[in-house]
Amino acid sequence: MGEYFVSTITEIVERVAELLDQDRTEESLALLNSLPPHEIVDVLLRLKSELRVKLLSALDLEKISEELAKLPSELISEIVSVKGFDDIVKVLVKLPVDEVADFISKTPSRARVEILRLLPRDFAHSVASLMKFPAESVGGIMTTMVPVFTSDVSVGEALDTYIQKSKLGVYESHYYIYIVDEKGVLVGYTDIKTLLIKPREIKISKCAQPVKITTHPLADREEAAKLAIQYDLLEVPVVDFDGRFMGVVTLDDLLDVISSEYTEDLLKYAGISEAIKGSYVIESPFKLALKRAPVLVYLYLMNAVTGSIVASFENIIARIAILAAFVPMLADNSGNIGAQSSAIIIRGLVTGEIKLSKRDIIMVLMKEFLTSTIMLAILTPLSFTIAFTISYLALQEIMSSIKIAVVVTLALITSCYVADVVGSLLPILLVKLHVDPAMASAPFITTIADIATVTAYFTIATILFQVY
Repeated sequence: MGEYFVSTITEIVERVAELLDQDRTEESLALLNSLPPHEIVDVLLRLKSELRVKLLSALDLEKISEELAKLPSELISEIVSVKGFDDIVKVLVKLPVDEVADFISKTPSRARVEILRLLPRDFAHSVASLMKFPAESVGGIMTTMVPVFTSDVSVGEALDTYIQKSKLGVYESHYYIYIVDEKGVLVGYTDIKTLLIKPREIKISKCAQPVKITTHPLADREEAAKLAIQYDLLEVPVVDFDGRFMGVVTLDDLLDVISSEYTEDLLKYAGISEAIKGSYVIESPFKLALKRAPVLVYLYLMNAVTGSIVASFENIIARIAILAAFVPMLADNSGNIGAQSSAIIIRGLVTGEIKLSKRDIIMVLMKEFLTSTIMLAILTPLSFTIAFTISYLALQEIMSSIKIAVVVTLALITSCYVADVVGSLLPILLVKLHVDPAMASAPFITTIADIATVTAYFTIATILFQVY
C-alpha cells in the first residue's frame, strides 16, 4: 500500500475521510481499492453518510460484488440512489442467483421492479422464483443453478453438457449432479468423479445413489442447517411436496445461516427482543434503544415484584438487619444456576439431542436434579461458613450467627433447585408453544430466580426465628 499503509480499520477510515474532505477522491479510492472486499464494506459503513455517498459514486461495485448480498438495507438503498440501475445489473448478473435475490429483496420496491426488468429474462425468472419465498425459509436461500439431468440421459451426454455449462459459469454448485425422472421428481444423485469412470453409453440413472435427506422450500432455513450438521452434508437438496426437485442449499449459505442464527439466539439470550439485522456500526442509537428497551421495561416490572416481596418481610429485616446482606449473594447464585441450565438445554434442543418426548423431559429433570445436588455438596459448606463468619463479625453472637447461616444455607438449597428446574423447563415449554427457546433469556430466568430466592429466604428466616 506504500504511503497509504495503515495498521487498523479505524486509521483507514480516518484517512479516507480526510482525503474526501479535501476532495482527493481518487486518492481515497486508491486506498480503498487496496483492501479486501469485506474491509472496503467495513470502511464504507463507518464513514459519515455524506462522505459514503461521495465515495460510492466513484467506487466500482465489482470491488465489493461478493459482499453485496450481505450489506445492510440502508447501505443498499444508498447504492441504488447513487449508482445507475445499469451499473448495478452489470454486477448482479455475475453473482449466484440466491445472492442476487437477497440483494434485490433489500432494495426499495421501485428499484426492485426496475432491476428485475433489466436482468436477462431467464435469470430474472430464477431470481423472482426465489424472492417469492420468505427470507427465513429454505426457498429464500436455495439456488437453482446446479447440474440436474433426467434419468434417460446417457453418461456421455451428461458429461458433455456439464463441461459446456461449467465453462459458461452456469453452475453455482458442483458438489453433486442430481437425477430426476420425466416428471421432475428427484430419484438420486451422483458426482462428476463417478461419471468420469463409467462407460459413456450407459444411462445416468445407473450411476444414481438414493437421496436420503431432503427439505422443502417453506421449511425454516435453520432446519436445513441442522440437517447438514447432523448428516455431514455439503448441500441439502430441496424438493416440493410432490418430490419434484427445486434446487439445493449450498455449504456457503448453510454457514451463513448458522452464523446468523447463532447471532440471533445470542442476542435473544441477552434479552434483546429483536436481532440487529444490519450493521451495528450503521444502526442508530434510537433503533438500538427500541430493540433493547422492551425487555428491560418488562424485567423492571418483574423486579418490582421482587421489591414488593422484600418489603413484605420488613418486620424480620428490621429485627435482624444482617439478613439483607446475603440477598445479593443468594440472588446472583440462583440466577447463575438458572442461566447455566437454560443455556445447556437450549443447546440440546437446537442440536436435536433433546427431544420433546416425555422420556427426554424426565431425563432432563433427573439429570439436573442430580447435578444440582452435586453442586450443592460443594456450595453448602462454603455458604454456611461465609454466612456464619460475616454474621459473627457483625453481631458477635454465636447462636444468632448459626441461625443466620442455617437460613442462608437452606435458602441456597431451595433457590438452587428452583432455578435449575426453571432454567431447564422454560426452554422446553417455549418449544412446545412454538416459540424460539432462546427467548428464555438469561435476564428473564435470573429475574424469576430472584423472586423465588427472596421468597424462600425470608420465609425460612421468619419461620426459624419465630420457632427458635
